[in-house]
Amino acid sequence: MFRSCTGALGPGILVIGLVALGLAASAGAADSCPPASWSGPGDAPWQQAQRLLREANTARWAGAITYKEMQMLFRRHGTETVAREIAWRPPAELRVEEEHEGGRRVAVWNGDEQWLYDSRVPYVLHTQEWTAGWGLLEPSLPVRRGSAPIHTAGLWTWGSAKGPGGRPVYLVEGGRPHAYSRYWIDEDTYFPWKEEHYGPGCELVGVVVRSDVDFDPELADDTFSFAPPPGTEVVDDPIAWSMRAIIYGLAPEAAIAPAVPGYVPPGYTLLSGGVTEVDGSPALHLRFHDGRQLLSLFQVLHGEASSFAGVSRVSDGRGAEVLVMGAVREGYLFLVVGDVTQAEAERILNNLEFRPNY
Repeated sequence: MFRSCTGALGPGILVIGLVALGLAASAGAADSCPPASWSGPGDAPWQQAQRLLREANTARWAGAITYKEMQMLFRRHGTETVAREIAWRPPAELRVEEEHEGGRRVAVWNGDEQWLYDSRVPYVLHTQEWTAGWGLLEPSLPVRRGSAPIHTAGLWTWGSAKGPGGRPVYLVEGGRPHAYSRYWIDEDTYFPWKEEHYGPGCELVGVVVRSDVDFDPELADDTFSFAPPPGTEVVDDPIAWSMRAIIYGLAPEAAIAPAVPGYVPPGYTLLSGGVTEVDGSPALHLRFHDGRQLLSLFQVLHGEASSFAGVSRVSDGRGAEVLVMGAVREGYLFLVVGDVTQAEAERILNNLEFRPNY
């Protein structure tokens, strides 16, 4: 399926930082901090950088295309590699296949319906194209028309450089000192071959490298169809599918019976879950998102970590503060961490379901 314009894949890591409660993960420092010569809105370099970012986004969606994408995730307990194959045919046909260390995901759009299959769970999501909630699913599938961010905030600049495979590219970089990015954009096609993203302290927090691009692929119609594997249950509600899939995956990973909140603030959807530690004790971590802010719910085996019970505010590592509220329920310590009010945190903690039917 994928041919022409092959580029070398480079190494990269994505650091997932949990700064609240001391659950921070970090990568090595970048070779250099953001340059002092960045320009702001109204300056010619800033405007040219924004134009190049728009061209790069258009290059991925203007016509039929196939390509591969490599991303490596560096987590607290190790590195996870995600390899993607993407096929897109306007106006509304998309197929994304992901290979994880733990399994395989396939997402298919064909204009009328959407499918999402994850080999790690016995559920398959099937929705209509317009279904609300689809866009808030786990962000390991960022490939969707118009989803590439166009960063207009902060300071930006651009220049010429050599990209993957020695190609001449535009190097566009900008943002803010605590969160900035670099893009390698092909001078001829404007295709974004590589991205690097940095966080506080000039630390590398993400790398994406693309290769094997075909700007005129021959795509069969069945590329954008999907049949659920035998033995899987088809679910038509994205939020229910996400909850079932996450809780199903968490159950065997820790000696904790997962509890889920019967209430989360309006707009928040469950994104993902994992196993971590809080104050040295095993914990489950559910992550919610409202399109802008993250909200976390930690479930900890009650013991030494009980010192976190109560209400406090901590830095999120970016100069802002988030609420931390803890309470003990049925032998577990639960911690709500996020930009929510104390009343919302209390409502979350008072509406926990300890035996969800998943």
